[in-house]
Amino acid sequence: MPQARSRHPKLLWLLGLVALPLLLWLVDALEGFLAQTEALDGLSRYPSILITLLLYAAVAFFIDQGLRIFVWQDAYTRLTGTAAPGVIQGAASVAVYSIAALVVLSRILHLDTGAVLISTGVVAGVLGVAMQNTIADLFSGVALGIDQPYRIGDWVEFDDGTLGEVVDITWRSTRIRSWNASLYVVPNKRAATSTVHNYQRPNRTYAYWFEVAVSCEVSPHLVRELLLKAALSCRRVLRDPAPLVYFCDPGRPFRYMVFVHFPDYPWRYAAMDELSLAIHEQFRQAGIAPAAVTYQIDARRAESPVAALPSVTEVLRNVAVFTPLSDDEIASLAEGLTPREVGVGERIVEQGESGDSMFVIATGIVVLSRALEGQVKEIERLGTGQCFGELSLLTGEPRYSTARTATNVRLIEIPKAQFAPLLAGNAELQERLAEIAAARRAQSEALARALAEPAHRGVLGAEAAWLKQLIGNFFAQH
Repeated sequence: MPQARSRHPKLLWLLGLVALPLLLWLVDALEGFLAQTEALDGLSRYPSILITLLLYAAVAFFIDQGLRIFVWQDAYTRLTGTAAPGVIQGAASVAVYSIAALVVLSRILHLDTGAVLISTGVVAGVLGVAMQNTIADLFSGVALGIDQPYRIGDWVEFDDGTLGEVVDITWRSTRIRSWNASLYVVPNKRAATSTVHNYQRPNRTYAYWFEVAVSCEVSPHLVRELLLKAALSCRRVLRDPAPLVYFCDPGRPFRYMVFVHFPDYPWRYAAMDELSLAIHEQFRQAGIAPAAVTYQIDARRAESPVAALPSVTEVLRNVAVFTPLSDDEIASLAEGLTPREVGVGERIVEQGESGDSMFVIATGIVVLSRALEGQVKEIERLGTGQCFGELSLLTGEPRYSTARTATNVRLIEIPKAQFAPLLAGNAELQERLAEIAAARRAQSEALARALAEPAHRGVLGAEAAWLKQLIGNFFAQH
């Protein structure tokens, strides 16, 4: 029977609702019988009182359970997406049983309800003066339960500097566990009137920024690229939203702002440890040391740090698609190419426009998107060492997608005229580029069709073979 109650509480409550009129009729009939019994005239009053008490207690319990089942556990959770606070549920239960007690007193003792309410109000006023802080905490707890500026598990900070994780919310106080595992007990009155900084609303993602000082002798382009590489190499730094690096102060030393997002506030220190180590490693490899917290003196003779951006040849040598090329072929391909800087959010190529070049990302993140069914949908995010635009270079077709930057990006553009001599005599390179282009096109087509089942085997291989043939035909014409 307990299992049935736990599984079907609504059904049991509705059955009780059907049986309630019958119960009331039986109670009323029993009271009438006892009142008419002359033999028990002196004693009939006590069973009648007991029956009345049990009846109104049962009705109050029935109403309270109905509120819990249909309002607090169902409607409230469905409308707000969270469980109803215990403070509100408790206040509603107290109100129901208080009304039932008032009705019982007025019926048994035949008291004037108005007089009872007035006397109760006088007593409540006296108690209110004596317990005003406790009552203020009680009603503040109800207000916090309704407004819900924070929930159990949230990390919050009050305007007085109290910071920690909410572990419990009671009638009187909010309990917060601090970083050092101690417990703050904050009265609800103060919590309700304080400015609350909730680190996990509206979502758990936590944004953070800090400054890095580097000698003004080092190229800002290089420093910005190294800081971005360090951020992108960290597991606890999100790529969406993408990390951003700004050259924010051209004083002495130069200062750079790094703006990143972490998955959650409690991971802030671990994420900063990982990011700081990554920045240190990038600077160490480039021969750069962060500027000391001292003033630079121009008159002092010192060795300038030896640091430079990776050359085009070095960038292309680390691109996976160019592994079939020898060092001499990569040097020939890099000859005359100059990287260019593209700012955050700028468009590189537009879907449908003509083009005969491909791009290699030296550093940063590029977002590829297509206009499909009247909506712009993201296809892929490319990072350092990846390429795009190869379809237009290889086949002469219009740009298949739009490319925009999500961070500061350093790009190398390879025109067809530079690439044709190497591609014409290298079947392995043709095949590798064809596979990349086919995979990207297949991904976009799958997105457009919104297929529910995975693509059939062999489709990608057939697409790559067709593109390879198209590439050979296109370059044979020039």
